Amino acid sequence: MNGIRFRLAALLVSFCALPLCAEYAPWSILGGLNLIHNADASDLGDTAEVGDPQGLASAPSPIEPFFGLEYRYPLDRQLVLAPSASLYVVRYLWASDRALPAELENRTALVPTLMIDVPVLYTIQRNKFLFSLGGGLSFLLRYAFLEPGVPPDAQNPGELTAAEQVSNINSYLWGSLRWLYPSLQAGIRYELETGWGGGLILRAGLPVFNLWSRPRSSITDSFILSAALTITPPAPVPEQKDAEQAEEQQE
Repeated sequence: MNGIRFRLAALLVSFCALPLCAEYAPWSILGGLNLIHNADASDLGDTAEVGDPQGLASAPSPIEPFFGLEYRYPLDRQLVLAPSASLYVVRYLWASDRALPAELENRTALVPTLMIDVPVLYTIQRNKFLFSLGGGLSFLLRYAFLEPGVPPDAQNPGELTAAEQVSNINSYLWGSLRWLYPSLQAGIRYELETGWGGGLILRAGLPVFNLWSRPRSSITDSFILSAALTITPPAPVPEQKDAEQAEEQQE
């Protein structure tokens, strides 16, 4: 009998050891800003034409809004697999044999980007605070489209047409593993009086492809720094589920 009680107690402890002891639902809504470092920004010129040989290089490092979802799957008492997906848009031009961020008036391509981040996080619960720290891999799924309002045959003297530039931008973004980023992540979540969780996530995407890609660029070029606010609903209370099931049966 004592052995059975011990097993039941161990099972209960193991169940409660799952992340957050089922205080939160496994999914969260997130929204924030991405800073995409552009090492070429120091070479900006004053002209307003895409690819103009008089000096235009690219835009300053863009800061783009994004929104997304995160799901946390327990691996251990304090380890969770936390895949997330976020969507944002960047405008690019083609210059110096590279795809470079562009100002609105100088853009050639519109590039919707889906970032899929798959980190493993170590979590620590302290009263109403949940801290998380970890890392993993991020995958940038992106495709360049001709910017609305830009004619496909638009062309500066001696330059490629806009359509040809878009094609080169796609080849550049998908070449040399530029779609793969090792990532680091840290976050904090606070339990509100309503049972919902409000939090902050900081994430860094490391552009290791600069070590081997051509043409050569700064090791920090295309570094991504993200800051996001998160909202997490509370987990369903078992008693409420039972009551709802009972009401459905009575009906």
